Amino acid sequence: MIHLADITKTYPSPSGPVEALRGVSLTVNRGEIFGIIGRSGAGKSTLLRCINMLERPTSGKVSVDGRELSSLPEQAVRQARKSIGMIFQHFNLLSSRSVYGNVALPLELAGKSRAEIRQAVEPLLELVGLTDQSNRYPSQLSGGQKQRVGIARALASQPQVLLCDEATSALDPETTKSILRLLRDINQKLKLTIVLITHEMHVIKEICERVAVMENGAIIEEGPVFEVFTNPRSAVTREFIRTVINHDLPEHFQDTVFSSTPVPGGSLLLRLSFLGRTAEEPVIAGLVRRYGIDVSILYGNIDHIQNLPFGTLIVELSGDAGRVESAMNALRDYKLGIEVIGYVDRNARAAG
Repeated sequence: MIHLADITKTYPSPSGPVEALRGVSLTVNRGEIFGIIGRSGAGKSTLLRCINMLERPTSGKVSVDGRELSSLPEQAVRQARKSIGMIFQHFNLLSSRSVYGNVALPLELAGKSRAEIRQAVEPLLELVGLTDQSNRYPSQLSGGQKQRVGIARALASQPQVLLCDEATSALDPETTKSILRLLRDINQKLKLTIVLITHEMHVIKEICERVAVMENGAIIEEGPVFEVFTNPRSAVTREFIRTVINHDLPEHFQDTVFSSTPVPGGSLLLRLSFLGRTAEEPVIAGLVRRYGIDVSILYGNIDHIQNLPFGTLIVELSGDAGRVESAMNALRDYKLGIEVIGYVDRNARAAG
């Protein structure tokens, strides 16, 4: 549906050219919800605005629904842009217009009749849950209601693509959830392709099917959300994931020096990732019964990503070295994610 090929964007500045985008290539499939996450200044907003050509790339190609927008003259781009809706962090509503009037605006600009406008606007207000608010003005609405107006307005021209520019950043957590549920509902009912940018990983976790992580104008990691969450490759991605899934060691281990080889009388620390059905199996209890080792759970959490259970545990294994090694082999047979944190002298830790 959306294809970006080697996109660059360079801005002039007094100190020389600034590269906002550096060779970005990306494909968004028809009907999916695709997330782009990055810190401030990573280039994600610029990339989003290149999709609808509000920013023309310095080089590279932008194609939407098989049409290369980057090669079109400005008038043709304006026409093509009608099939790409956009919602914003700060809503961008006209304070002098009612809810109905804000949603109707793009249709009025397109020269539609009053009957055509009413026929389009009323179902949209029902879709976003604002039928009873149609005569109110933005100053009388909550932040969530304002964003619902923005969504309805973006849908008025019946776009095939909806771009969301930090659409929930100005909202409280509960309102954010309701807006994300609405976007998912719209995606399913209208078969709309949605691209959203955010700096909040919980938004990606909640709604997106695939995600791209940006840093310094480039995509540093991309893939299905479940895979990126359970097997992050970059430090930036791990930092984002840490905001929703804790991978940190318990505090009393923060200053511990770990050995890469067994320590006499010591213990082994592991970080385990349980994917899918293994998150619901009594793996640890089985190790204790079968191998007679001591297993201490130092941290544990089970979450759901894309409706699949995902568990993380930090465990300490101690006992006979041969039995610990056999337990490790059993864990590998379960096809868990296993990260060896290291070996530690239990007596030294207890003394510390």
